[in-house]
Amino acid sequence: MYTETLQHQIKLLQQENAKLKQQLAGTTNEFSTGIARLEQELNESKNLLLFFEISVDMLCIAGFDGYFKKINSAGERMLGYSQAELLSISFLDLVHPDDRAATLQEMSKLNQGIRVFRFENRYLCKNGSYCWLSWTSVAHDNFIFAVARDVTERKATEEALKRFETKIKFLVQQTPLAMIEWNSDFEIIEWNPAAEKIFGYSAAEMLHQNALDILPENQRDVVMETMKSLLKNGGGHYSLNENITKDGNLITCEWINTPLIDADGTFLGICSMVQDVSDRQKVEVALRDSEERFRLATEQTGQAIYDYEILSGKILWAGTSEKVIGLTAEELPNFDVASWKSRIHPEDRDLATSLLTQAMEQKTRYKVEYRFQKLDGTYIDIQDTGIFLFNNEGQAYRMLGTLSDISERKQAEVMLRQQEIHYRSIFETVSDGIGINDLETGQLVAFNPAFCEMHGYTQEDFLNLGPEDYIHPHSLPNFRKLVDTIKAGKIFYSQAIDIHKDGTLIDIEVTARSFNYNGKPHALAVIRNISERVQAEREQKKLLAILEATPDIVGIADASGKSCYTNKAGQKILGINISESDNLPVTEMVATSMLEKFHQEIIPTAIQQGSWSGESILRSRSGEEFPVSQVIIAHKNEQGELEFISTIARDIRDRQQIEARLRQQAQDLAKTLQELQRTQTQMIQAEKMSSLGQLVAGVAHEINNPVNFIHGNLNYLEEHTQELLRVIQFYQQKFPNYDADLQELYEEIDMEYIQQDLPKILNSMKVGTQRIRQIVLSLRTFSRMDEAEFKAVDIHAGIDSTLMILQHRLKEQSERPAIQVVKEYGELPLIECYAGQLNQVFMNILANAIDALEDGLGKEEGGWESGKIPTIRISTSVSRSSKIKIAIADNGMGMPEKIQQQVFNPFFTTKPVGKGTGMGMSISYQIITEKHNGKLECFSEPGQGTKFTIEIPIQQEFLHS
Repeated sequence: MYTETLQHQIKLLQQENAKLKQQLAGTTNEFSTGIARLEQELNESKNLLLFFEISVDMLCIAGFDGYFKKINSAGERMLGYSQAELLSISFLDLVHPDDRAATLQEMSKLNQGIRVFRFENRYLCKNGSYCWLSWTSVAHDNFIFAVARDVTERKATEEALKRFETKIKFLVQQTPLAMIEWNSDFEIIEWNPAAEKIFGYSAAEMLHQNALDILPENQRDVVMETMKSLLKNGGGHYSLNENITKDGNLITCEWINTPLIDADGTFLGICSMVQDVSDRQKVEVALRDSEERFRLATEQTGQAIYDYEILSGKILWAGTSEKVIGLTAEELPNFDVASWKSRIHPEDRDLATSLLTQAMEQKTRYKVEYRFQKLDGTYIDIQDTGIFLFNNEGQAYRMLGTLSDISERKQAEVMLRQQEIHYRSIFETVSDGIGINDLETGQLVAFNPAFCEMHGYTQEDFLNLGPEDYIHPHSLPNFRKLVDTIKAGKIFYSQAIDIHKDGTLIDIEVTARSFNYNGKPHALAVIRNISERVQAEREQKKLLAILEATPDIVGIADASGKSCYTNKAGQKILGINISESDNLPVTEMVATSMLEKFHQEIIPTAIQQGSWSGESILRSRSGEEFPVSQVIIAHKNEQGELEFISTIARDIRDRQQIEARLRQQAQDLAKTLQELQRTQTQMIQAEKMSSLGQLVAGVAHEINNPVNFIHGNLNYLEEHTQELLRVIQFYQQKFPNYDADLQELYEEIDMEYIQQDLPKILNSMKVGTQRIRQIVLSLRTFSRMDEAEFKAVDIHAGIDSTLMILQHRLKEQSERPAIQVVKEYGELPLIECYAGQLNQVFMNILANAIDALEDGLGKEEGGWESGKIPTIRISTSVSRSSKIKIAIADNGMGMPEKIQQQVFNPFFTTKPVGKGTGMGMSISYQIITEKHNGKLECFSEPGQGTKFTIEIPIQQEFLHS
C-alpha cells in the first residue's frame, strides 16, 4: 500500500513537471510573437514617414490655432516658401481674399461635427502669384490633417472648355432653322429657340418628350417607319410633313433628318433641321384656285414658279423667276425646257431628269435638288418641286412647280457636315487621348487613335480590357471618383498614372464630363500625357531653385535690352523690388563708366561669339557702383536671330572677405552635416534603445510570472518530498525484511541515492529560480520603462542592474580568467535623473571596459599567465558642490593621448569593422552633458588602464525653478 502511494506521488510530480515545461514553452512562443510584432510596427512607422516626404501632393498638419505644424517638401516646392516660413504664417493669411469666406465656411463644419471636408481655394505663392489648390482635410486629435493638390492647370482647361461650349451653343441658338436632336427612342434631347418659335413649345416642355407628339396621329406610323428605315439604312432624309403647334394649329414643315453616327457605326441620335413652309403651301393651293391670286401670291414667295405645257412646250414663268434664273422679263419667254436642261450641272443632270420621269410615271409629286447655272456662269442650289397634271387618258399634259434657291440651306448643311467632319477630325487627329466610358461597367466604348497610341494597345485590345488593365492600382480610386463625379453631374479633373502595354508608367492629366452616348449618359474623358511636362517641371523647379539659391546675380533680358528675370540675390544686391524687376532697361544697372564698353564691346562680342566673360562694374538703384566678375550669354533661335540674353555676375568688392565667408560657410555646412549625421544616428540609437527597453521590460514581466509560480511551488514540493521520504524511511524501519521483488526494485532505482539527491535537486532549483528573479529585477531596473521623465532614483541600483546584465561577460572564459569587479560605493542620496538613459551610459562604459580587458590584457607579454587579474573598479561619492561623482576604471592597456582626445567624437571607434558604430560614447557624452547638466571625462595612460568619471547634480535646477 505504501509503495502504491509513493508511486502515485511520483507520478503526480512528473505530471506537474510536464505542465511547467509546457507553460515555459508557451511563454517563449509569446516572447517571439511580441518581438516580431514590435519589429513590424517599427517598419510601418518608417514607411509612413517615407510616404509623407515622397508625396507629390502637399501633405500638412495644422492646429486649430490657425497655424501649420508640419508640411512636407512638396508643399514647400508648390508654394515657394520654406517650411520655417510656412509654420510662422497663419494659413488663412495665404488664402485669396475672395476665397476666405468660403474657406471659413468649410472649416466651420468642424463645429457641426463633420470631421472630413473638401474644398478648393486660391493660395498665395511666395512669388506673388496665386495657385488653385484642391483640399481634402480630416480633423483628428485636435489637429487637421490635409492633402492639397495643385489644380491651377485644370481650372484653366475648364475655363477654355466653357468658352468652347458657349460658342457652339450660340450657333445653335442663333440659327433661324429649328434644330431638334432626338435619340432612337424618339426622345427629344435638343430644342433650340427657332423650334420654340415654330412649334410654340418651350425647351423645358419638349426636352425628354416624344418627338412624334407634334405630328397628327394619322401620320405618326408613317413617320416612325420612315425614321426606322433611316436608322437602318443611314443617309439623310427629306420630308414635307404636317405638324401641330402648341395652340393646335396645323402647319406644314420641311424636315431634313440626318442620323448621327460615330466612326465605328454606332448610332448616336438624329439631328433634324426644320423649316415652316405653311405659307408656301397655301400659295400653291391658291394657284390652283385662281390665276390672279396665283400671280399675286407668287410675287411673295421668293421662288421661281413655272407652268409648263408639255404638249406645246410653252413655259409660263411667275414669282421671282428673273432673280432665280438670272434672266430679264424679256428673255424669260424664250427660256424653254432645252435651255433649262442645259443649265443643270452635268453631274446632276441625269439624276434630275430621271427623278422627274419617275414621278410622272408614278403620278406623284416630285421634289428634285440640283445645281443650276445662272446667266453669269455661277451655280446655285435649286429645289425643284411640283406636280404633273394628267388628262382623261392618263397622259401628262402639264407641270406646275417652283424653283427655290436653297443655296443658303445647302451652305448650312455643308457647314454642319464640315463641322461634323471637323469634330471627327479633331477626335481622330488630336494629340490628346479621348475615351468614352460606360458609367455602369467602367468599360471603354469609344476612343481615338491617340488614346491607343498613348497606351500601346490596338482598338481590338481595348475592347477586351478593363480599367484595372491600363490604370495604375494607385490611381484606380481616382477612376472610381471620376465615375461618381460624372454621375453627380459635375466635371472631373485629376492627375493620375496609367500603364503602357510594355509596363512603363505614364503621367496623365484627366478632364472628364458627362456625355450622352447612344441615348445613355457616359463619361467623356480627355487624357493628356504629361510625363514630359512633369519631368520638365521637376527639372525647371530644380533649375529655378538653383538660380534662386545662388548668391550671385542671375538675370535675363529680351533682345531689346529689357529685364525679364532677376533672381533674389540680384534683387537684393541691385536694390530692385519685385514690381520693377521686369521691363527695367539693363543699362540702368550698368555703371556710367562702363556704358560705352558695354554697348561697343561687351554686347557685340557676346552676340558674335555667343558669350562674353570678364570683369565689369554694375550700379545699384541707390547709385552705388561695385565691381563684378561677369559672364554674358547670347541665346539665338534656329535662324540665328537674337532671342534673349542671360548673365551671371559675382560681387568681388572684397574677394578675400567673401572667400573667408565661403570657407566659413563650408565649415558650417560640414559641421551641420556632421551634426545631422550624429543626430540621425542618435535618433536611430535612441529608437533602438527605446525598443530594447520596451522589449526588456516586457520580457522581464512575462518571465517574472512563471518564475514566481515555480519558485512559490518549490517550497510545497520540498515539503511533500520530505514527507514521502519520511514515509519510505518509516516503512524501511518498520518492515526491515520486505519481499524480494520490492528489494529488487529498490536496488534498480537506487533508492538510497534518490533519498540523498532529491533534496539537492530541489535546493538547486530554488537557487536557479532565485537567480532568475534577480536577473528579472535587474532587467526591469535597467529598462526603467516607467521612468521616462526625471525622477529621484538609487544610482547604485542602476549600476548593479547593469552589472547583472553583463554578468555573462564577467565570468571566466576559456581564454581568460574572470573579471573582478570592485565596488567602492559611498553614501549617496536619491538622484534626480533620466534613470533609463543613465543606465545606458553605465552599459556603454562597462561594456567598453570589458572589451578593453579582453582585447588588451590578452596581448601583454605572458598573457593571463602573468598573474595579472583583470579588474573593473567602481567608486561613488558626493562632491562639495551638491553633485555626485561616479568613477569606472579598468586595468587594461589604456590608450594614447591622440585616441583619448577623440573618444567622445561621433563615429570614432578603435574596434574592428562590424563590431562598433562609434556612437556609444558620443551618445553617453550627450546624455550626461545635455540631458543632466553634468560632466563626463576620460583619463588614460598606455599600460595603466582607463578611467571614466561622471559628475551630475543631485537635483536638476529647472525642476525647482
